[in-house]
Amino acid sequence: MSNTETIEKVQDLINGLMIVLSEKEKFIIENRFSLNDKQKLTLENIGQHFSVTRERIRQIEKNALKKLERNVNNTPLFIVTSLANQCLEQAGGLCQEDLLVKLILDKAGIDMPVNINSLKLTIDLEKDIFHTHNTIQLRPYYKFANVKGAHVKQVCDRAYKILSKKTGVLKAQDLATELKLDLNIDWDINFICSCFHLDRRLKVIEDKMVGLASWRDINPKTLRDKIFFILRDFKKPLHYLEIAEKISAHRFDRKRVNTQAVHNELIRFDEFVLIGRGIYALSEWGFSQGTVADVITDILGEYGPLKREVIVEKVLEKRKVKKITILLNLKNKPQFQRIGRDMYELVKS
Repeated sequence: MSNTETIEKVQDLINGLMIVLSEKEKFIIENRFSLNDKQKLTLENIGQHFSVTRERIRQIEKNALKKLERNVNNTPLFIVTSLANQCLEQAGGLCQEDLLVKLILDKAGIDMPVNINSLKLTIDLEKDIFHTHNTIQLRPYYKFANVKGAHVKQVCDRAYKILSKKTGVLKAQDLATELKLDLNIDWDINFICSCFHLDRRLKVIEDKMVGLASWRDINPKTLRDKIFFILRDFKKPLHYLEIAEKISAHRFDRKRVNTQAVHNELIRFDEFVLIGRGIYALSEWGFSQGTVADVITDILGEYGPLKREVIVEKVLEKRKVKKITILLNLKNKPQFQRIGRDMYELVKS
């Protein structure tokens, strides 16, 4: 069975593996790992179902996992555990839970939905990989036995301290290099960069840049923040419909994106400049508010008399409009006058 086939059938393979369990053990594993569309239950919930203590359920769960662990690599699921080991090795020995799943799917060349909970259980059954669960500071992650929690905390705390003194994001590699010098350590740079994904105080953007999660420009909260993020991310003017689509695709949160609300925000704030039909840019890119005539006025005010083609060229740098629109403004607006064959200047008041 190929890598792709194994991962696509991971739910069926896990169900097949569970024939080594008793009915009670199977019930507990299914409900603890939310398998086969079961709702995830706590030890307390399951204990009440069987009229036993939560500690007894914990013991049964532990024994059931040992049974599955002994048998997992005798099935095609060994492909999943092998890929997990490879990805974890490349990540420096640890990896945030959901990111490891993504890396495995990417490595197997899968871009279709698979049963993530079955995949995570399979990783949990690999004896060389340890699962560290949610804490107040850290997201859940997988690691090898030789990765020390104290080292993870040391990296995260120092990264937070360094970024707290900065005013903007840093490249992950640059932050890792600065951190190594700061702590006088020679740890693997992939390990350090993987730590950045774990700390809830940090935000990693596209695996390349790191900032503080509290910074609104990298972890946007309001619709205005999200529009800023999208325009800065794409580094070019966009139509408001495209901005709304990209906000939805980015999935900042669970809020639905209303296209009209996006358009209203773009109109409302001066930081967003209309430069064409529904096309908006950021004022920080050098665009200014105003009509095409206003732009021509600014250009002639700055440069003095100019040839018609030069004016057109300079307006098109600031507005996404048709050439004829610029020419009609030059011809019809009273503040402009032609001098010579194709030169224009501002009318002197």
